[in-house]
Amino acid sequence: MAATHKNVDSVLIRNIFLSLSNPRHEEVESEQKAIERLCAKENIYALARDIAKIGLNPLERFALIPVDKRKAVGPAARYHVAEGNRRMCALKLLNDPDLAPPKLRKSFEKLAASWTPIKAVPGAVFADAEAVRVWLDRIHNGPQDGIGRKQWNAEQKTRFDGENKNKAAQALLDYAQQAGMLTAEDRVGKLTTVQRFLSNDVFRETLGFDQGNPDDVARTRPKVEFDVLLKKFVRDLVSKVDVNSRMNKDDIVRYARPLGSLPGVTTTRVEPEALLGTRPGKKATPSKRKPGKPEKAKHVRYEDSIQTALKALGNEKLSSLYYSICSIELEPHTPIVAVGVWSFFETLTACAGRNEGTSFDSFLSKNKLTSMGIDKELTSLHEAMVRIRSGGNTTKHSKVSVLFNGDQLNNDVVALKDVILKCITAATSGK
Repeated sequence: MAATHKNVDSVLIRNIFLSLSNPRHEEVESEQKAIERLCAKENIYALARDIAKIGLNPLERFALIPVDKRKAVGPAARYHVAEGNRRMCALKLLNDPDLAPPKLRKSFEKLAASWTPIKAVPGAVFADAEAVRVWLDRIHNGPQDGIGRKQWNAEQKTRFDGENKNKAAQALLDYAQQAGMLTAEDRVGKLTTVQRFLSNDVFRETLGFDQGNPDDVARTRPKVEFDVLLKKFVRDLVSKVDVNSRMNKDDIVRYARPLGSLPGVTTTRVEPEALLGTRPGKKATPSKRKPGKPEKAKHVRYEDSIQTALKALGNEKLSSLYYSICSIELEPHTPIVAVGVWSFFETLTACAGRNEGTSFDSFLSKNKLTSMGIDKELTSLHEAMVRIRSGGNTTKHSKVSVLFNGDQLNNDVVALKDVILKCITAATSGK
């Protein structure tokens, strides 16, 4: 049988007393002691500040128990608070800051200076503590298999809060579910992990995910290639083996780098295309996107085949250099990356047989490249090597000159991929 109560729309605060045996603290002998305990442990000042700013929550009544059952309702009725002690404490201190503990009194006086006192509140009057107990249990003892109050999870909070930082991650999961990459059950508890990965620019760049506008997330790869990458990520996300919530920035970068070498994935980029299209119930509006400049390279492009070959070579310096030049952001750190790339080619060609007095671009002459099996665009490749040697050498030794063109540096390293692999092969066979 449901507990009975009577709703009362207006109960004077002066007729309401805090509970002296509130579960939030051990039993005390006076209301002043209850105020002290609540202020010390239950963030009453923060609650009072919020009430002073936006008011009481209209969705919540105060649960009240009559002090005298014979006067349960009416002007002479007095009540103890069964539910809402924190709110009632905040109201009493806003109305009368002198009731606040000494160390909080000035703070409450400042709040009260712009506060219009609330004299009465809505209540639900119960006969006794036992009558209200069932409802307190539903509010404070968790979900209880569905009968209690259930907190929103991260996804539900995101749907409610349009500005939530997880909004782009939720859109990505929505897309993956619509595409049949995972089920509703698979995605439970995964939102914050996806957000962690999307906050990493190396992962976003590799995936081809544009979250510049969280309301209109987009992909910058062809759909087929984007789906290949996303399917791999989703599989790893669901299995929790290679993708999990404990991974830090470096872990995410190490995971992201090889993705670009998956079968079917190229270097092709497209103008940002909306991931989810027009939402149901909303009319499509003409795009206001202006033709933009090509996006600058954020990093030297990582090639899994190069890192794999370097591991087989067993040269720790080269592996470390390659990882560093592909991990450091180009935009603010192009000079450092330029020196690193130059050092990488100097070391690699030394391992492949270059004499100390010969520059690496001279060592890798057109005849040398041809003998390695490279017979196309030899002039362009040689020009790329000259730029790398000149830029790195100048940046390191000149008092004023420095290389700032990160896009060109990335393009040169990408163009020399086959040359790098051939040099690693030569170094391996000469060990």
